[in-house]
Order: sequence, then C-alpha cells, then structure tokens
Amino acid sequence: MILYLIKVILGSAVFILTFKLLLEKEKIHRFNRAYLLLSLLIPFVIPSITFNSTIPITTISNNEIVQTNFLVNQPISPVIADTESRDYAFILLLTMYALVSGVLLFRFLINLYRILIKVRLSETLEENQLTIVLINEEINPYSFLKYLFVNQKMFKNGAIEKEILIHEYAHIMQKHSFDILFVELLQVFFWFNPFMYLYKKAIQLNHEFLADEAVINACANVTNYQYLLIAKASKSQAFHLSSSFNFLITKQRLIMMTKTKSPLNAFCRQMALVPVLALTVFALSTKSLAQAPTPSVPTAKQNLTPANSEEASQALMDEYAKIVDSKKNKNGTILIYKFTDAEREKLYSIFLAMNQEQQAKQTIIFVPTLPPLKKNTPTQEQIEAWKNAKMYGVWIDNKRVSNSVLNQYKNTDFSHVFVSKLEKNAYNYGKHYYQIDLMTNAGYEKYYKEAIAKKNKYDMFMFDGKKTYMRV
Repeated sequence: MILYLIKVILGSAVFILTFKLLLEKEKIHRFNRAYLLLSLLIPFVIPSITFNSTIPITTISNNEIVQTNFLVNQPISPVIADTESRDYAFILLLTMYALVSGVLLFRFLINLYRILIKVRLSETLEENQLTIVLINEEINPYSFLKYLFVNQKMFKNGAIEKEILIHEYAHIMQKHSFDILFVELLQVFFWFNPFMYLYKKAIQLNHEFLADEAVINACANVTNYQYLLIAKASKSQAFHLSSSFNFLITKQRLIMMTKTKSPLNAFCRQMALVPVLALTVFALSTKSLAQAPTPSVPTAKQNLTPANSEEASQALMDEYAKIVDSKKNKNGTILIYKFTDAEREKLYSIFLAMNQEQQAKQTIIFVPTLPPLKKNTPTQEQIEAWKNAKMYGVWIDNKRVSNSVLNQYKNTDFSHVFVSKLEKNAYNYGKHYYQIDLMTNAGYEKYYKEAIAKKNKYDMFMFDGKKTYMRV
C-alpha cells in the first residue's frame, strides 16, 4: 500500500508539473479542464497496471508446491510463517490519518451547509436555468451549483454590472462547482499528497479563464472588463466552495484575456503529452515476472516406473497398506517424511512387484529420480522484485526466510531458482501468490553431489489426486 501511494503521488507530480510547463499558459481552457480532471484520476490507475514478462527458468514443476521440497536431501520441513508483531508506528500513522481526514471532512460538510442554508433562509428567484439567491449582506456575487448569490438591494436596483452576472452565469452553466467538489473530496482522503493543492489552484484559475472568455465573447470590450476586475479585486472573498467573481485576480488572468491562440503551438504541446503519459505508465506500473511453462512432476498416472506383468499377491498389498497406514495422523493425512529408510526400501520393492493397475491406485508411489537441475542464476531485477512480501514467499536452501533477507544477497550468490504459482486452495494463498525457492552457490553444490549419488534410483512421492508431495 505504501508503494502504491508513493506511485500515486509521483504520478500526480509528473502530470501537474507537465501542465504548468506545457499547457497552463495556452488558450485551450476546455482541453485544460479535461486534462486536469483526468490527470487527477490517472495516477490512481497506473500502479494497478501490470506488465507480465516471462523468464526462462529450468524448474522441476509448475505445479503448486505446498510442504514440498525438491532441492535438498532432507525430510519435508513445514512452512514457517513470519512472526507477526503489532506495528505501533503503523497504528499511530493510521490514527493520525483518520483524525486529519475526519477534520477535513467535517470542514467540507460545514462549508457545504453554510452555502445551502443561505438558499433556504433567503428569498430566491428562478431565472434562465438558475436560481438567484437574494442576500441582505454586502457581498460580491458568487455562485455554487445552480445558485447565484447576490446582494438583494443591488440586484433589485440594477446596480450589479452585466459583466459580473455573465461571469457567474458561465460558472453555473459550465458546472464548475462539480469540479471543486470533486477536488475537495479527494483532498479529504488524500490530504498528504501536496500536489492536490496545486491541482485545486490550477482548476480554479482555469475556471476563471473560462468564465472570463464567456464575458469577453458577450461584451467584446476587454479593457473595460480588466478595469472592472481590478476594481473588484480588493473586495471580500466568498464561501470556500463557491466560484466568486473576484477570485484569484492575478497577472496571469489579465494577460490571458488579450492572448492570441496559436492552433499549431497548442497542438504540438498537446501531442507532447503522449510520451509523458507513456513514460509515466512505464515507470510507475507494476512489473510481474513469471516463469515459462515447464514439465510437470511425474505422477502414478504416467506409469514411468517399471511394473510387473502380474498382480502382486494380496499379502504384499496388505503389507504395503499397513506400512502406509502407520504414518497417518489423526486426520488421516499421510506424513510422508515419517517413513524410515527401511520402510521406504520395503515399500519400493513391493511397488515394483505390482502391475500398472495396482500402482495407479496407490497414494504412495515411486518414480525414477529426476536428473540434477541445471544452474540458472536469477537477475538482480528479479531479486529486487522478490522483496515484495505481498506477492512472493521466499525459501533459501530449503528454509523459509523473510523477504528482507534478500537485501543481504546479490543475484550471483545463487545458482538455482524455482518459481511456482500458488493455487487458491494453497496453504499460503493470500499471504503471497508466488513461491520462490532459491539455492545458494554452496547449497547447489551440495544438492548436485547428492543428486548424482542418487542416479538410477527412485524417489518416493505421495499423490492425493490433486497435489504431489515428495519424500527425498
């Protein structure tokens, strides 16, 4: 989650700075409005975009591996879950976040209430798809949603300049209030993103550009309108969520009124957004490394073990079943690692005496020993990706380790890696989704010597119809 939020903030930074450099000074206000609103949302989507890449890894199996060890000559070791401790720092940060968001949400609702209560308590007039709210206070006109708030006495006496009314009417017709509400709600929950405040100012200023443009198109006299803006600049501000006529009287706004639009220049700047978006998606999206399909672990159904042409006697079959049953726990699960070497040899000799049909019915089976795994050193990029504990569980030389342990290793410290994807019914599914089995250089050397010593022998497997477990 922390990495996701960092990517969101970085995405916001890229898009708002791009706006400041390329678009803000161009007379393309409608395009800029769409850009600002979309670029507020896109950073939340980009980290969720996943690019899958296939890595060539020689592995034993692409089946689910649960309580299974194909790497060293030891009994199966149970999965050891990471020790969980109460993270007081996280709880403190979460509490602080909730308090700040609560205060901001309360302020948002209070501001909304202050505006709407004015509508309820004041005289109103319905006119041209808007509602004029007549206020007894000395105010400059301001708008919110479909409401235009004006001083009652000045409005009835016709003392409010036509340019001001056109300006506020443009805010209402273009539904600028919805943009402000959207930004305010995002700030309530993402107040820790400093670029949200730049977005809010940019959106409000762009609203003023759009309203100014509507006034100029209706009145044509730019100079008189500029003088009117300057004259109103010192008057009091309106409510927090409203669009006010005298909001943000800046040099930018006055200059924009007399600026000439250059279609070619605007087009070039808009096209420059394409590589910016592509690079941002590439940099902040999620990269997933997956192995190419590999052969599965042999099972009894494949009949790779030599079988007798005749059935084994019932006495042998009963002896086989008795040895197997002796290793069952209270739940009826066979503990494959409990078999002694003598019991294993006895089972092996009886298994060879069975015919194929008898072998196929067994839970404990024997298959030819697989050849030693070839070396395949992971890349440093893979090592970095596997540090993500939400996605990957890590085993090094047959021992479950914390993902942070990988900080102590370079990719060249390993001679073999086996990547397996967990199915939904796997023991650790949800804790992580891929299992990474790594062999250090020393671990691989030990494994290789033991694998060579087992050449031309057979390995014991337990096959329960869904998963295959190995006893080496």
